[in-house]
Amino acid sequence: MAQRGFPPVPSVATMAALLLLTFLTSAIHGQAASPEAGTVKISGFQYAGDGCPAGSAEGAVSDDGQAITMMFSKYTASTDAGLDGLRKKCTVTVNLSYPPGFRFHLGTVTMRGYAKLDAGTNGTAQTSYYISGLPGTAKANRVITGSFNDNYEFTDQFGVLVYSKCNVVRDLNLNSEVRVNAGDPAKNALMTVDSQDLKLTQEFAIIWESC
Repeated sequence: MAQRGFPPVPSVATMAALLLLTFLTSAIHGQAASPEAGTVKISGFQYAGDGCPAGSAEGAVSDDGQAITMMFSKYTASTDAGLDGLRKKCTVTVNLSYPPGFRFHLGTVTMRGYAKLDAGTNGTAQTSYYISGLPGTAKANRVITGSFNDNYEFTDQFGVLVYSKCNVVRDLNLNSEVRVNAGDPAKNALMTVDSQDLKLTQEFAIIWESC
């Protein structure tokens, strides 16, 4: 009478190879975590505000689609300009073009500039963003206290996550504000023209997700 045998047990090496093949196959057929390099572009760019008069702002997207950079050449709050100069604002509307199947939110904002603040004064840089037609506004804020006379660079995380909508392109709205507090008694304070290239720079990290 024939004996019933058991199937051979695969070796550890064989099992490891099979697991690796399964992982690679899943990765090939799965969705990418972010759009391919070169496919994220700015198709529209408008700005307005007393911190960014006409001809003083520009925007760009990095080649890998992971960052938006805004540059301002006349964004300065100063005690030298009277009450109207203590606070400057700018609203930038960006229309991003990118492949379907992704959504994004902004993770951090890095601001670079220059401040000259006497003791007893301070300067504040605030940034927020929202996506047209969708709920929620994310904000980041930084205060520099005098005395201070130097270039600055800081990176802050947005307090909440505000996502775009899958397969629907909506405007990305970036609101920023720079203000100085002269103190009491009033002293001199200035923020944010960069001392090297005469530009305030904001760099926003874009966090992509497939959907």
